[in-house]
Amino acid sequence: MATTETGGAETAFDWFGFLARWGTLISLVLLIAFFSLARPEVFPTLRNTLNILNQVSILGIIALGLTVCLVVGLFDLSIGAMATFGGYFAARFLAELGMDSAWVVLGAVLAVLILAMLIGMINGALVSYLGISAIVETLAMSFVVTGVILGVSGARTVYSSDIPESFQIIGQGAILGIPNPILIMIATALVLWVFLEHTQPGRNMYAIGGNREAARLSGINFQKFALIAMAISAACAALGGLVAAANLASGRPQGVGETYLLNAFVAVFIGASTLRPGKFHVFGTAVGVLLIGVINNGLSVMGVATYWQYIVQGLILILALISASMNSVRRA
Repeated sequence: MATTETGGAETAFDWFGFLARWGTLISLVLLIAFFSLARPEVFPTLRNTLNILNQVSILGIIALGLTVCLVVGLFDLSIGAMATFGGYFAARFLAELGMDSAWVVLGAVLAVLILAMLIGMINGALVSYLGISAIVETLAMSFVVTGVILGVSGARTVYSSDIPESFQIIGQGAILGIPNPILIMIATALVLWVFLEHTQPGRNMYAIGGNREAARLSGINFQKFALIAMAISAACAALGGLVAAANLASGRPQGVGETYLLNAFVAVFIGASTLRPGKFHVFGTAVGVLLIGVINNGLSVMGVATYWQYIVQGLILILALISASMNSVRRA
C-alpha cells in the first residue's frame, strides 16, 4: 500500500465508483458537445433544444410514471395500452359531447385519468393481494385494455374535425414559447420528485423496493403502496397518450402507446445508473429520457440512418445495466 510522507495511507481514487455515479451524465454532456461541434448551425440552437424536449415529452411523462412502479420493485407492461387508452377515450368523450369548452375538456381529461387510475389499482390489487407476477398480470391487462378499445371504437379513429380545439391546445399550444407538452412533462417530474423524495409515502416506497421483507417487518403495507404505484403508472401513461392525441389531433384506437413502451423502460433503467447506481429515481429517468432525445435528434440532424438510433440506445442501456450490476456486486 502506498503511503504519504507523513506515514498515512494514500487512498486511491475510485474510478469505477465515479463512473458508476457520473458516467451517464458525462455521456450526455459528451454527446451534446459532439453533436454541437458536428452541426453547430442546427443542434445547439434554442429552437432545436425545444424540439428535442418536445419530442421526448410524451415518453418522459410515461417513463416518469413507470419509475414509481419500479421504485417498489414492480414492472408495468400495460403502460403502452394505457397510453392508447388515454388518447382514444379523451378524444372519444369530447367527440361525443360535441362541446368546445375548456371546462368540458378538463372534465374529460380528469375522467380519463381517474379511469386509468382505477385500472392501475386493479393491477396493483391482483399483484399484491394474489401474488401474481407483475410482468404477467400487466401484460394480460394490456391485452384486455387493447381489446376494450378496439371493441368500443370498431377500430375507427376519432379525427380532428370531431375534437374541440380546446383539447388540441394541450398538445399543440405553448406558453411563453415553450410547448405545452414540455411544461406538462416538467410538472409531472416535479410532482413525482417531491412525492418520492420528500414525503413519507415516497420514502416507504423506496424502503419496499430496497427490501420488501424488512419493510414489512417495519410495518409498511406493501399492498397499499402497490396500488398507489400502479395507479400512478397507469395515470401517467394515460396522460402521455392524451397529450399525444392532442398533439396529433386524433384519437387512434391502436398503434400509439406501443411505440413508447420499450423506450420508457430504456429511459428508466439508464436513469438507474445515474448518481444513485442501481436505484430508480425521477432525476435519473429525466436524464435517461433526455439522453434518448439527444441521440435520436443528433443522429437525425447528421443524416445518420435510423437503425443506428436503436443500436446506440441498446449499447448505452447495456452499459448502464453492466454498471449497475457491477456496482451491486461491489456492495455485496
